[in-house]
Amino acid sequence: MFVSNPASHRDQSSDRTGMALILSRDDPGSVRAALSLSLAAIAAEDAAVIFFTQTGVRFLQQEVQDATLAEMRLMAQEEGVRLVACSDSVLELGLRPDMLIPGVELAGALSFYQLARQVAVSLYI
Repeated sequence: MFVSNPASHRDQSSDRTGMALILSRDDPGSVRAALSLSLAAIAAEDAAVIFFTQTGVRFLQQEVQDATLAEMRLMAQEEGVRLVACSDSVLELGLRPDMLIPGVELAGALSFYQLARQVAVSLYI
């Protein structure tokens, strides 16, 4: 069901607002979906965070091949979408924090779980 009033999607039983997305793949379609949904949340005046885990972390490397996705990522960052890389996944992929784009936060799964419990919408992509 689509919502005509952006405020009506909020959890009416609490003060929960915002969206938390988990992105576990680095394929362009999944990345585009996560960025589009997070920008939609921002447009609805909600907060949005994308937690990049497993191979999804690769999208946060400094050199992204797809220029359109790089532009979307930059727009998302400028609009206030939080980009969070799973610290364990960064290590598993042999990356270092300095290999990621500026502005990316590092956090573990527990930190993301605690955040996801506070938002109105959590999605896995």
